[in-house]
Amino acid sequence: MALVVDKDITIESFGRTFADIKLDDSNQDLVLIDYDNEEVKEIANALEQFTAVKTPHLYKEVMSMEVEGFDDDFLCNVFDYLMGREFETKAFLAKSTKHRKFWLQESSQG
Repeated sequence: MALVVDKDITIESFGRTFADIKLDDSNQDLVLIDYDNEEVKEIANALEQFTAVKTPHLYKEVMSMEVEGFDDDFLCNVFDYLMGREFETKAFLAKSTKHRKFWLQESSQG
C-alpha cells in the first residue's frame, strides 16, 4: 500500500487490520431441536438401529484379515479408524480380500 498511496496516507477501511473488524454473531441462524418430538425420536432410533447392524459387520470383516497375517491389535485400530470414516469404510467393504490386504499393508507403513 505504501507504494500506491505513500506510506503516510491511509484512509478509513483501508487502514484497518483483521483485529479491527467487529464481527456480528447475531446473523447466525439457530435451529432448536425438540428432543420430545416423535419425528426426532424416530430418526434417532433408525440411526441407532442402523449402527447396531452395521458395526458388527464391519468388525467381522476387518478382523477376518487376521488370517492374512495382520496383528489383532493393528486390526482393532483399523476398525476404530474406520468407524468414524464412512467413505473409507464403504471402500474397504467393497474391496476384495486381495485389495483389502494391499490397503492394510499401505496403512501399516503409514
